[in-house]
Amino acid sequence: MQGIAIVGPGLIGTSVALAARRRWPDAVIKTVDRGESLSGIGHAMVVVLSAPVDVILDTIPALPRVIQSEALVIDTGSTKRAIMAAAANAGLRQFVGGHPMAGGTGVSEARADLFDGRPWFLTSPDAPDALRRASQLVDALGARPVVLSDRGEEHDRLMAAISHLPQVTATMLMTVVARTVGTEHLQWAGSGLRDTTRLATSSAAVWQSILSSNKDELRPLLKSLASELATFADRLDDHESVQQVFDEANRAKTAAG
Repeated sequence: MQGIAIVGPGLIGTSVALAARRRWPDAVIKTVDRGESLSGIGHAMVVVLSAPVDVILDTIPALPRVIQSEALVIDTGSTKRAIMAAAANAGLRQFVGGHPMAGGTGVSEARADLFDGRPWFLTSPDAPDALRRASQLVDALGARPVVLSDRGEEHDRLMAAISHLPQVTATMLMTVVARTVGTEHLQWAGSGLRDTTRLATSSAAVWQSILSSNKDELRPLLKSLASELATFADRLDDHESVQQVFDEANRAKTAAG
């Protein structure tokens, strides 16, 4: 394996480095943190952009000046359309949009097996060779490549529903509960609140650029959820309506596993 450069050694970037070291013990792996020069990554034949979405968008225009033209560039951002457009504008012909469905609360949870068996979305409709190389890389890191054929639209639509909506919902739920009872009374909460608000510890610094770059997909889902909640609020004493909502949710949860 030729050299790997990882721009953004957070949880995902550090886990990529650990997984790559597990697979290729002798590989030259260079990490670049925020504010550091990109000039040292010119040797790498694989460049992994694992910073927050807004940092990835800021980094992409500078890459053609510092990397080899044949170097594979893959990102791990949580949204894809804006990143794919930026890569096209920068003329990165060996670029693949990627998103591993794995994570944690911080870099302290980085590990070599973080991606094992996990889906890793890939999209690069105009660069089949780069897509092949990226699929091989992702497979070598332990993940399961999931190839999408568009420029990120399907990915962002899916993530808005299965990732971004739950994050915002958990965050707002925690906020409303705390405002209602006061933080001093949260100690009395049971596992129900703890389980449904686990995501409320997420960092705004990570999520600000995700939400803004996927607002077109997420906004209507949030409004739909708000509408459904408003309707449900007026039917709390309607046993049939409550039964229908719970039955539908039960079926969906069973399907989701």
